[in-house]
Amino acid sequence: MSDKRSIRRYRLTLEYDGTNFSGWQKQTDARTVQGDVLKGAARVFGDIAMDLQGCGRTDAGVHALEYVAHLEVDAKLPPQEVARQLGETLPKDIAVRAVEVADPRFHARYSCIARSYIYQLRIRKSAFGKRYSWWVRENLDLKAMQHAADVMVGMHDYAAFAEKQELKKSTKVAVQQVRLLVEGEVIRLRVVGSHFLWHMVRRMVGVLVEVGCHRLAVDDIGGLLQGPSDIPGNHTAPAAGLFFEKAFYDEAELARFLTG
Repeated sequence: MSDKRSIRRYRLTLEYDGTNFSGWQKQTDARTVQGDVLKGAARVFGDIAMDLQGCGRTDAGVHALEYVAHLEVDAKLPPQEVARQLGETLPKDIAVRAVEVADPRFHARYSCIARSYIYQLRIRKSAFGKRYSWWVRENLDLKAMQHAADVMVGMHDYAAFAEKQELKKSTKVAVQQVRLLVEGEVIRLRVVGSHFLWHMVRRMVGVLVEVGCHRLAVDDIGGLLQGPSDIPGNHTAPAAGLFFEKAFYDEAELARFLTG
């Protein structure tokens, strides 16, 4: 980038259907959300240097409702024009929800203080559900699931819920909320935390379903939060039901969300 004074950082809010993506992070041999957004941005701004960073990593098949990224580029297009042009050039499974000019110090990942995910379970088969939910055939004890979810709240060691390569760094995570929301035949599990380890949320969901089916007890959860265990890895929920819901950059906004 030639002139530091002309560099602009845009904050992007994206929505995407993750079914046909190999996750967020750019890969040389697979289709990813970051890769497609960079291609779209090149059509908007031309073949110039740019930097695109996301607020976190989503796995293959995982969706997003309000995923935040920042794009740094040597350009001065108004944000509404960036939103229009980028929205028109992106494929149909990525939508631009908002574009704002961000403070140069804003970082989509490192400025983020918390993230929330929603996981959708269905208690009845749906012709439209497979891409966006997990059909659980057994009857679920929702009260036991919520009791187990409450045990997961707080600062805990989530090593048992992480992939082995994650064990080289700290596996302690501050989880602010794990809540069941029941709407007819759909059960939504909301998880809010400071950050999440690879596959952690899907394994939390899988373990809670095991509690709901009475194959694990509420009292088992505390032991799983004290160090490595193979149990959560054996119950990783399918990616299709998981949605990145929201990224938080303000303590007051996070507090309102948690109490709302």
